[in-house]
Amino acid sequence: MTRTLNLARSRKLVAAACLTLTTTLGLAACGGDTGSDTAAAEDLGLNTPGKVSLGFMNGLMPYVGLEKGALDGLEGELFTLAAKELGLEVQAQGMEFPAMIAGVQAGRYDIGIGGISWTKDRSQVGVMSDPIYYSPALMLTRPGVKATSIADLDGRNVGAVTGSINDEAVRATPGVNARTYPAWAQAITDLAAGRLDAINIDPLTAVYLRDTRPDLKDLEVQTMTPPTDQEVAANPGLQGFRPYQVVWYCSKKAEKLCGKLDEITNAWFASKTSADVLTKWGVNPTDFLTSTPEMTTVRKGVDRPDTWTAPTIGSGQ
Repeated sequence: MTRTLNLARSRKLVAAACLTLTTTLGLAACGGDTGSDTAAAEDLGLNTPGKVSLGFMNGLMPYVGLEKGALDGLEGELFTLAAKELGLEVQAQGMEFPAMIAGVQAGRYDIGIGGISWTKDRSQVGVMSDPIYYSPALMLTRPGVKATSIADLDGRNVGAVTGSINDEAVRATPGVNARTYPAWAQAITDLAAGRLDAINIDPLTAVYLRDTRPDLKDLEVQTMTPPTDQEVAANPGLQGFRPYQVVWYCSKKAEKLCGKLDEITNAWFASKTSADVLTKWGVNPTDFLTSTPEMTTVRKGVDRPDTWTAPTIGSGQ
């Protein structure tokens, strides 16, 4: 599957192009709708009614970040739109990835966002939304290092963020010297210094870092060839090298919040909302919003009924 990842110079125009955000994140956005007071008054299982406590991983731009107290980034923009539609105030806090996942599972945060992949294990101790979009597996490498297949990684020093699906995939790869990090920043430092050969990294993060840091301009972004069904059956951890579902992760008690968000984001697949935001952040929306049969089958009977179908561009649920 070919994907276009081109952040160019237009990414800085994105936040201003669509949303004028307040520090409460639920009061001003594109259009004149002021949000749904009815939705805000509903019992969505939030820690504080009318306010959604949100965790995200630090250093994950252009997915999500904070700019003057307001959510920024691709998912930050999408979540702000959804929160506005529900009439909710967002209280966001950045942290390391394992702390964010654990905080949601423990109910300290209502939801976590930012490049979170669906996994069976996570779905058992929290509530994973329907896909917001789909993401390829990428490797960010030192110049001259080939990393487009599992075999290419044999004998390589490969890094990933602790607790991520990227980490699971790297650790499952035979012959790899796997190294884990609490955040992408530390892994990037080791890659630039030559202590790593490659990082299994989220796609937009890889391109964003390379394009915004002069010291990383020579690093290469390579798309991994997905492992076969036979390879995954023999070694389930390799699933992390396949395109994956990016979801929002709710605490168990905030299950109703995820249900409401599903209604909104599924409708975005049928409209141009998601496509427009993805385009502004430099990706091909068709590639990032098109599901595969595996996206549906992997969740049926796990955290979705047998009648569920993964949303795809041009059709909502």
